[in-house]
Amino acid sequence: MKYFYLSLIIVYLPLTAIYIYQRGNKKYNDFNWGSKNRIGVWFAILFAFIILTAKLFFPSFIYAINTGWDDYRGRSGGEIFYFFQWLIALVLLIFPHVVKRDNWSNNPTSTQYNERFKANGYWYGGLVFSILPISNTWVLLN
Repeated sequence: MKYFYLSLIIVYLPLTAIYIYQRGNKKYNDFNWGSKNRIGVWFAILFAFIILTAKLFFPSFIYAINTGWDDYRGRSGGEIFYFFQWLIALVLLIFPHVVKRDNWSNNPTSTQYNERFKANGYWYGGLVFSILPISNTWVLLN
């Protein structure tokens, strides 16, 4: 059950917290979900489907996560590093506007104010970064 708890604690609880944070924050009232955000949500749903059906369809995935492995630096905890990769990729794909929020100006110009939710660079960065956890997942499933 380690694979289930790690994905829940490291990936899905923070994503839920970010969603609640941006829904309750007045600064994000004008934000509208776009197709790019939905792609990130579908990645999260697909990963959740893999986690939930792993016991039936992907026993090698469960074995690899539960026994653990060394990360790229040779330290134990590669499975924790793997789930953090998923978290970073999904945050950049689903909530790039929240990541961009750190770069908002305190006194924005009208152009900056109108483009405050346009975070295409962060989203594309998340798309490129998602190649790593997706390829790791593919390796673990086989």
